[in-house]
Amino acid sequence: MNVGWIEPGPGHFMNHKNRLRYLYTLMLIGAATLIAKLLVPHFAAANLVMVYLMAVVLVATKFGKGPAILASVMSVCIFDFFCIPPYLTFAVSDSQYLLTFGVMLTTALVISNLAATAHDQAERATKKEHQTSLLYSFSRELAEGRDLNALAEIARRHIGELIEAKVDVLVSNTGETPSQSTDNFKISQATKTIPLRSSNTNAAPLGSVCFPDGLTHCDGERLSTLEAFISQLATACERSRLSEENEQARVQVKSEQLRSSLLSSISHDLRTPLATITGAASGIMEAGDKVNLNECKELAAEIFNESRRLNRLVGNLLDMTRVESGALEIKKEPQPVDEVIGAAISYFEEQLESRSVETEIPDDLPMISGDAVLLQQLMINLLENALKYTPPGSPLLFKAKPAEDNAEFITIEVSDRGPGIPEEMRWQIFQKFVRAKSRSSAGGAGLGLAICQGIVEAHGGKLGVSERAGGGATFWFTLPVDNSDSLPDKPKETIALEA
Repeated sequence: MNVGWIEPGPGHFMNHKNRLRYLYTLMLIGAATLIAKLLVPHFAAANLVMVYLMAVVLVATKFGKGPAILASVMSVCIFDFFCIPPYLTFAVSDSQYLLTFGVMLTTALVISNLAATAHDQAERATKKEHQTSLLYSFSRELAEGRDLNALAEIARRHIGELIEAKVDVLVSNTGETPSQSTDNFKISQATKTIPLRSSNTNAAPLGSVCFPDGLTHCDGERLSTLEAFISQLATACERSRLSEENEQARVQVKSEQLRSSLLSSISHDLRTPLATITGAASGIMEAGDKVNLNECKELAAEIFNESRRLNRLVGNLLDMTRVESGALEIKKEPQPVDEVIGAAISYFEEQLESRSVETEIPDDLPMISGDAVLLQQLMINLLENALKYTPPGSPLLFKAKPAEDNAEFITIEVSDRGPGIPEEMRWQIFQKFVRAKSRSSAGGAGLGLAICQGIVEAHGGKLGVSERAGGGATFWFTLPVDNSDSLPDKPKETIALEA
C-alpha cells in the first residue's frame, strides 16, 4: 500500500488575497484623486471624470467585479468631495453636477462590469488551460508508470497540484482491499474519500483518494477535472493490475514448460543407466555359483560405466542448480593447460580408443588461473558432447594458444569432424535443455553446454562455437592467464552469475 501527502497550497490563502485586492483598489482611487486634485485648476470637472474612469477600468481589469463596483462608488463620492466646489464637503453648489455624478456612476458601473466580465472570462480560460495541461501531463505520466507505487506517487503529486490541498492516495496491491472507501462523490467539511472503481462494477475498489480537508474550496470546473483525474487513475491502476496478473500467469506457464521439459529430457537418461545397472546386477545374482569370471567382469564394467554416466547426469543437474542460484564458488589456482586437457582425455580413455586424438599446445604457453574441479568438469562436458554428436572413429583435436584479442587470456579449442553446428543454432545450444537437431536420438538433458558457459563466465572468460575448416565444429573458450607470481595468494571467492 502506497501513501503520499501534498503540503497545503496557495488555496489556503485566498482570504488574504481578497483583502489585498481591495487594498490595491483603495490605493488606485487615492492615486486618481491626487492626480485629479493637481489638475483641478487647469481642467473642467467633466474632463477630470476621465481620470477616475481610467482607475475604475484598471481595477476591473486587474481585480474583478467586486473591487470595480467599490471603485465606481468611491470615485463619485471622492470626486464630489475633492474636485467639486464647495471643496471638502459633499454639498453641491450647482445642480448640474448631479447629472455629472449620475452619468459618471452609470458609466463607471457599466465599464467596470464589462471589464470585470472580460477579466473573469480570461481568468477562467487560463484556469481551464492550466487544468487541461495538468490532465495531459497526468495522463502521459500514468502511461509511463511501471507499478502501482509509481502510479500512486504520480496521482498524489498531480491531484494535489490541481486542488491545491493535502491529498492521500491509497492504491491496493493484487488481492488487497483499500483501508478506506466510499461509494458517493459528496462534498463535506470532513475528510473526503473517493474510491478508484474498476470497469467491473462488482469488484472491490482498486484503491482510494482521500482529501483530509474536504473539497469545499473546489469550484465546479475543478471538481469536473478532478473526476477525470480519478477516472484516469482508476484505469491506469486496473491496467497495471492486469499486467501484473498476466506476467504472473506467463511466469507460471513458463515454469510449467521448464518443468515438463526437464522431466522429459532427463527421464530417458535416468532410466537407461538404471535399467542397465539393474540388468547387470540381476545377471550376476542369477548366475549364482555358476558365474563366469569374464562375464562377471563385463557386467561389472557395465555397472561401472553406467554409474559414471548416471553420476555425470546428476552432477550436471546439481551444477545447473548452482548456476541458476546466481553464484559459483571457485578457488583460483595455477593450472597447466596440458594437465586440464589430459585429465579429460583420461576420463574417456575407453571411448577414445577408436579415435585419433591430437593436441597442439605450445611448450611456452603460460598456465591458466582457475578452479581445477570446475575446469575438469568443463573439459569433460565439451569432450562428452563431441563424442556424443560425432561419428565413431572420427578424429578430435585439442588446441591451446594465446587469445588473439587479449594477451591476458588463453584460448582452448576442441575441434571435431562431425556434422557441425548450423549457424542459426550456434547461440541456442548454450541454453538449458537445447540439443543439436542433427542427432535428436543422442542422450543427454541438454545441460552440459549451459554448465560450460556458467563455468567459463565465472572465470571471466568467453565460450563459443565456430565452423571448422574442412568440416566439423570447433568449441572454444578463453581463460585468464595466471599472474600469481606477481600477486599475493587470493582467498576463495564467490563470483556472481546472471541466471
